[in-house]
Amino acid sequence: MSPSWSPNGKSIAYVSFEKRHSAIFTQDIWTGKRSRIAAFPGINGAPAWSPDGTKLALTLSKDGNPDIYIYDMNRRQLRRIVKHYAVDTEPAWSPDGKTIVFTSDRGGSPQLYRISANAGKAKRISFEGDYNAAADFSPDGKLITLVHRRSGKYFIATLDLSNKQLTVLSKGSQDESPTFAPNGSMILYATNAGTQLAAVSIDGRVYQHLTVQADQVREPAWGPD
Repeated sequence: MSPSWSPNGKSIAYVSFEKRHSAIFTQDIWTGKRSRIAAFPGINGAPAWSPDGTKLALTLSKDGNPDIYIYDMNRRQLRRIVKHYAVDTEPAWSPDGKTIVFTSDRGGSPQLYRISANAGKAKRISFEGDYNAAADFSPDGKLITLVHRRSGKYFIATLDLSNKQLTVLSKGSQDESPTFAPNGSMILYATNAGTQLAAVSIDGRVYQHLTVQADQVREPAWGPD
């Protein structure tokens, strides 16, 4: 689960429960060669590649609560950048690699927070509604797509980082896991409780449903090309 493409499109990072415990792997697309990145006691989840492909942001609970860590692929070193008693998860890198947005319930409900990739103080960036989660940056870094709950239903929305305007785009009530197209024009997501994939343009005018021969379709990740 939780696939994440490397920027060069040659590898994916993902979470496996093959031994009945979560572990994070990277895998070469063409050779199938795998490397285990994290298999600590507790949660090992939500890997996200840095834009330069040298690091992974992870959610680990090895030191207590689920926090955000950065794993240096070259040095094979872990560094915690978020430490809080709340649940912190779903990191997403900004296109310039300088900041990370993540989901946290530290304010009483899931909301989006932003922090420097070098650590520091996290700043809340989502305020409309009682549930905002699963962020992904647009390629130009101006927008974030997210899951937004309204009247008990879950929609795909965008958040403009300059003026904080939130725009609901999808029509479904059980939408999840949005991911931007490489050109930033469309957002792919799972819908109908994970039984279909759909896409919507960033202006909300164009919708498309994708036919997939599977009973469950969740957590799409649009490749870099």
